[in-house]
Amino acid sequence: MLKIFICDDEKPILKHITEQVKKQILINQYDMEVKCSCESPVVLLETLRQTRDRGNIYLLDVELKHPEYDGFLLGKEIRNMDPQGIIIYITSFRNLAFKTFQYHIEAFDYIVMDADKTDRSVAECLKAVTERLCEESSDNSACYTFRSGDVIHHIPLDDILYFETSSRSHFVILRGKKQWIEFMGNLSDIADELGERFLKIHRSYVVAIDKIENINLKAGTVTVGGHECPVSRKVKSELLRRLEQ
Repeated sequence: MLKIFICDDEKPILKHITEQVKKQILINQYDMEVKCSCESPVVLLETLRQTRDRGNIYLLDVELKHPEYDGFLLGKEIRNMDPQGIIIYITSFRNLAFKTFQYHIEAFDYIVMDADKTDRSVAECLKAVTERLCEESSDNSACYTFRSGDVIHHIPLDDILYFETSSRSHFVILRGKKQWIEFMGNLSDIADELGERFLKIHRSYVVAIDKIENINLKAGTVTVGGHECPVSRKVKSELLRRLEQ
């Protein structure tokens, strides 16, 4: 899930932008959440330091009235901490856009505050971010798409370690490099859908073949992501065949 950080030192604008972002997430069922909405750049940076996820989305006011950070210096610090982060500036001054190049921030977009257009600009910008990320995912690796509650997830196959049955009937759990997601599903159907890269090694596990760290045939287990998974006796030969490919 993508994390969104919003910073604007004018409380009414901060509240409005945050509400619009949450509205778009809800309407479009984006796999996003507002992690931080604050008036202080220091608070944003501290929250970011405590957040393990990177590749986040940042909506920043340009004219921050802070003794240490304006929007561009904040963007530069964010870029150092999150090189793949998506930075979007929001301001009333169109002619400041060129400064993003001076600071080498590589901003994704520059939204000019306008009573009639700001909400639409925020919506279009989040849509553009989603489309770009989908294009990048399709270029780099296929995705596994599923619904969990009201959220539609698109998880790159390269990020998935394994699936396991949940304690809840008819539910499974996706264990990834960065996420743990429970959703309604069936392991056999998932294994059939994902093909050769994944194998159902046990009635309770479907694992990514290329994420297996070691195999203990005597004990009948494999280790994936530091977790030991059982292997059914009848699957061992197929598992070895896949590992040799």
